[in-house]
Amino acid sequence: MPLTARETRAIRALADHRRLSAAAEALGVSPSALSRALSESEARLGATLFQRGWTGAEPTAQGDIVVGQCQRILTDIERVEREDLGARHPRLTAYVRWRHLRVLTAVVTCGSATAAARSLGMRQPAVSQALRDLAGFVPVPLFVRRSAGLDALPAALALAALWARIEAELRALPALLADAARGLSGRVAVGMMPFSAQPAVMAAFGTLTRAHPNLRLLGVPGNYTALTEALRRREIDLILGLLRQPAPVPGFVETRLGTERYTLIARRDHPIHAAPVTIETLARQRWVVAPHGTPLRRYFDTVFRRMGAVPPAQSYEIWSFSDAEQMIVDSDSLALLSYSRDRLDRLRPDLRAVAFDLPDAAVAMGATRLGDAPPSPAVAAFLAALADRLPQG
Repeated sequence: MPLTARETRAIRALADHRRLSAAAEALGVSPSALSRALSESEARLGATLFQRGWTGAEPTAQGDIVVGQCQRILTDIERVEREDLGARHPRLTAYVRWRHLRVLTAVVTCGSATAAARSLGMRQPAVSQALRDLAGFVPVPLFVRRSAGLDALPAALALAALWARIEAELRALPALLADAARGLSGRVAVGMMPFSAQPAVMAAFGTLTRAHPNLRLLGVPGNYTALTEALRRREIDLILGLLRQPAPVPGFVETRLGTERYTLIARRDHPIHAAPVTIETLARQRWVVAPHGTPLRRYFDTVFRRMGAVPPAQSYEIWSFSDAEQMIVDSDSLALLSYSRDRLDRLRPDLRAVAFDLPDAAVAMGATRLGDAPPSPAVAAFLAALADRLPQG
């Protein structure tokens, strides 16, 4: 069998709890035993099932397939235990091994432990021991002993039918994994800083899901500090946003994907558009800006100081580009955002750029990765799809 019962339980537990210690505690085993079970299952399947991610252990694309099979198998056992065996204190799901069900099925088919042993190539005492073990997990009798052998009771018939379904699910795994291996597979986890072209990321994800349905795609919002730590731990594959140029962290490599310009934006009927705009006028406005620590916020503060004004103290900090635009439409606030030329040409009709020349407004947008090794094929495909959606200028 591609998976043992112990491995099936371990895989589902880690998928549910995401952390090895929590999954081991839920199963009542040591973390080392759980780790060993996972390693053995991956070796037998020839596939990596989990990788470290933002929320802990995350299933790979092939892992998702195996987790789904394990979930179906264990849910089926739980249902049989509840509905067919009437268990008030379930034990079967937690302790059954496949040999228990395989032996029981052989006895149901052959009618005796001796005949079942012959069909399985086992010794008769081993068959009897497996039946005794199974009886310890089941609250109702399985067989009635007759002079000619063993007659199966409804519980045994239900368990034999259960094993037939489990065996089919397990035998289907190699073909399912082989199908998943065609085309690109793996994970692309993108750390997205505030105002980091989220629409372009989602569009690139959409392209990849159509071309490579076995890819696992994750968008992880956060500030630069949090995403830096996640990238160092390889919980994400890259950080997307305005580049620092150079990267402030040793070992980080920045790749420019497009150019944007810092732009002042207000709602179309805002009074700011009615007269020439000065830095003093801007200093009196209320603002929607990116959080402290972001390039956008540093630029905002720097522009006011360079032009002899104090950066406005009262401002709204918003992480999402679309939320910022909506806030501008619904208020008297102005915003400093970054736009590509194409995106600015397609600015929503209820917004308008403020006529004010910002110094050094061009800014590079791109991806930050760990190390200078080439990206994986999956990450490279994402970067190519993203570059197509980040127009230059």
